[in-house]
Amino acid sequence: MMATTETSLLGLRTVTTSGLEQRTPAHDRRSPRHTRLQIWQRLGAVAIAASLLPGCVNTKFKTDATVQSFVVADEPYAAGVGRDIIAQGGKAGDAVAAMALAMTASLPSRVGLTGGGVCVLFDAASKKARTIDFLPRPAGAGGVAMPAMARGLYAVQAAAGAMRWEQVVAPAEQLAQFSPGLSRALVQDLGTFGGRLAPDSETRRRFLGSGTPAVGAVVGQPELAATLSVLRRQGVGAFYNGPLAATVAQGAGIDPAQLRAYQPRVGGTLTVPFDITDLHVPDMSDPETGAALVQAWKAVASLPPAERATRAAQLLGATGKGPTTTGAAAGAGVMVIDPDENGAACAFTQGAPFGTGRGIPGTGMLVAQGVDRGDFGAPALIANSIVGRTLFAGVGTANGDDGPAAGPAALLSVALPSGLEETSTAPQIQAARPQSIPGRVSFIGCRVSTENGIRYCQTANDPRAGSLALTVESERKRD
Repeated sequence: MMATTETSLLGLRTVTTSGLEQRTPAHDRRSPRHTRLQIWQRLGAVAIAASLLPGCVNTKFKTDATVQSFVVADEPYAAGVGRDIIAQGGKAGDAVAAMALAMTASLPSRVGLTGGGVCVLFDAASKKARTIDFLPRPAGAGGVAMPAMARGLYAVQAAAGAMRWEQVVAPAEQLAQFSPGLSRALVQDLGTFGGRLAPDSETRRRFLGSGTPAVGAVVGQPELAATLSVLRRQGVGAFYNGPLAATVAQGAGIDPAQLRAYQPRVGGTLTVPFDITDLHVPDMSDPETGAALVQAWKAVASLPPAERATRAAQLLGATGKGPTTTGAAAGAGVMVIDPDENGAACAFTQGAPFGTGRGIPGTGMLVAQGVDRGDFGAPALIANSIVGRTLFAGVGTANGDDGPAAGPAALLSVALPSGLEETSTAPQIQAARPQSIPGRVSFIGCRVSTENGIRYCQTANDPRAGSLALTVESERKRD
């Protein structure tokens, strides 16, 4: 494992690693050689030993070992922001909200304040999971979206965060004001989907004024920085009531009263229990969302492992090419497992690459296209609700040209082996993913040794995406 010390945009120095963080043990948490009783007997013995031997290394019980957190985002600058938030003492909810806001500046093709998304959260202390649903559903003429992102992220951060709201918004404002250079992820989207941008939009003028830019090109977004500054200083309410809200409603063509009244949906999750863990997906009934994922999982779980992912994709209706029933769905994801083993996984969308392509003058924002299904992306967690620990956090997303159900199909292609196969590691699962399955997926996968109770986690980025995974090492909290 390679460890490096990096200096972030915010001046923080953190120890990070990427790729393979730990060696996966020979015996994992679901080895067929151990019954459930034997597993708990072993874990109980480990807990007792950890309490008696101060030098025993165990990632769940008090030890002198450092704590590892894992941050993944579908855009590198956003991943760096997530790392900084965790390094400053933030929790999973702080990190995913900050990364999403950062992507409004670093990946506006897929994430924007007029768009939205959905998150699945797991709280290790209460051992409960929840869904925050803030899909940008149609609200205006031509199917333009209700701007759901700001209040949705505020709900996520309030439910699973610990920092002040302004601390979560500030990194995005800095990215917009002081561009560190365009990432490969955004440049690829500009090259493939830039034609969707309206000729008179601020975004087209800034990013494509001289043709498709090169990776690393510096493009400031002062109008977006000013919008984010309002969110930071005045709070999320300013986006839904007041001068900024009036500008958003007029520019998007939606009823100001509807904008003012918008609230995200907060509820539980749909779960699939297996072994001593549970799969958690969003509790949503929209096509290609949580309910469809559960149905597909249950239908293929008993099949031979090599057949599960392909059959699940077929059941979801994934074709692997062409537009969806509502246009070109595209999404981006973020996922975190924090030092307390809380988990968060979120999928975001503008409805289509660059949304409607129209801008809202003076704000740096694009008007999003409304969505009423989950083909753009799907988040999921696998957690042990008995002891309170997150063991998998993943998000599957659609690229924008890979047909219906691409995001959900991509998610299940890695969630199924992560949950049902005993010894496969995250990189092995990613490498074995069938190429015929559309979409992109990155995830964090953990195994727990039945020999010593130690959790081993690894990240797996999709090579077709511009994602980045970072590991943050911090000192364990003392009572």
